[in-house]
Amino acid sequence: MTSRAPRVVNLATIYEPHLGAGKVAFIDLSGGEATEVTYDDFADRCARVAGGLVAAGIGIGDRVAILADNSVDYAALYFGICRIGAVTVPLNTKLPVEGLGYIVDDADVALIVLDDANADRLPPGRPSLRIGSAQWQQLLDAEPADAAPLDPATVAVQMYTSGSTGRPKGVLLSHGSQLFTVEQYTSGGFFMSVDERILVSAPMYHKNAMVQTKVNLALGGQIVLLGRFDAAGYLRAVAEQRATSLTGVPTMFALMTARSELLASLDLSSVRRLMIGSAPMTEAFFDQVQALFPTAAITNGYGTTESIACFGPHPDGAPRPKIALGHPLPTVEVRLVDPATGLDANPGEFWIRSAGVMNGYHNLPEVTADRLTDGWYHTGDVMERDEAGWYFFVGRVDDMFVCGGENVYPGDVEQLLERHPAVHQAAVVAVPDELKGMLPVAFVVRAAGASLDEDGLRAWSIEHGPAYAHPRAVWFVDEIPLAGTAKIDKTSLTAEARERFTPR
Repeated sequence: MTSRAPRVVNLATIYEPHLGAGKVAFIDLSGGEATEVTYDDFADRCARVAGGLVAAGIGIGDRVAILADNSVDYAALYFGICRIGAVTVPLNTKLPVEGLGYIVDDADVALIVLDDANADRLPPGRPSLRIGSAQWQQLLDAEPADAAPLDPATVAVQMYTSGSTGRPKGVLLSHGSQLFTVEQYTSGGFFMSVDERILVSAPMYHKNAMVQTKVNLALGGQIVLLGRFDAAGYLRAVAEQRATSLTGVPTMFALMTARSELLASLDLSSVRRLMIGSAPMTEAFFDQVQALFPTAAITNGYGTTESIACFGPHPDGAPRPKIALGHPLPTVEVRLVDPATGLDANPGEFWIRSAGVMNGYHNLPEVTADRLTDGWYHTGDVMERDEAGWYFFVGRVDDMFVCGGENVYPGDVEQLLERHPAVHQAAVVAVPDELKGMLPVAFVVRAAGASLDEDGLRAWSIEHGPAYAHPRAVWFVDEIPLAGTAKIDKTSLTAEARERFTPR
């Protein structure tokens, strides 16, 4: 009887099947002008980064943080760190220095690599390396390092949650879990094609940008890379670079739909796939985006930092409802659970078990035990399943609040408000009330050219939804603010609402 050799993997090998053909991996717009980087050039840069890190004393399991805006160097660092079995720690560039210092200390980071744009955000007293410096060039001049053969459970990335409800938590993502995620998005042509040209503008410290980068590098497609998101610049890049695939959060696309004069001058017909995720979406908003990109197949995506690949198309080919998150992938197990009883319920908290689930939270065994049960990850998201097996987002377990004895989910109220033809976008938060406990209030962006006042919208919401859930105050704003994770900044909106709200 012969024993089988243990399986070994490395996330930093996903682009290697495309070497030697002269294919372009990146069209880099982060510096202002388009610069093409081939797969061969990118692979060499990754290998040299890896070799330079080894020469600097970085080894398996050491944490290396990246504090930088989007660039090809960022991607090369990300994979170069993983290549030698070290752990990539992407840092949110919008966090205050104190918050960054907490993460760096919590992760026990051995080295921070940063760019000029974020030099003033470097936590004091930490070892660092500046991209573009002589020391950086010395790193790139190092002897290339081979990809280390690693156990699939070896941690590749330590990605920190936003910390909106407390201290950020370090999510431990293994090489195996990341490769599982990539496989789900590339198998069967469900999501992406080999000739894809995807536009990446979300920050590379966020899962959205790096998942799309990994998937496209695995497919052999091209990545059009923007340094930061700007609605006008994004739309011009779509048209000029003939992007075929787009991803983003609802607020990004809401900002685009407001650029009517620019849109009239652009040809966006190259876009054939568009995935919107990280926040709830309404049917009215879906229709607005579809009108903006009429040739695109639009999907409402879902995934968490802890478990990204969850849903796909219906196994029987059934048409997908507009705002459905999808049908569970055949490679995952899912449950809907009543958080209070632990019993199956519909709607209920979404639990998932798969090879793509995180290892756990860094140095937080109690939190890990609370969120992982026999491999089941408790997402904290409340979902509903229809008769055909499609899943729909309802709200967050921890966002739900009680108003006069009734459970209110902000996402439900936002979807209700956005059904009004004069509402472009809505964000709902809660304010305390002595009588009712908590009350819903709303920040609203009017549709272009629309006239709508607070009393009119409040009356409409009472007529079309449950009276207990109608917003007790409505503030009209030009834009809904985004947090560093590219989601709606509910923390700042809640603080603002509590300052502005006056009981009637």
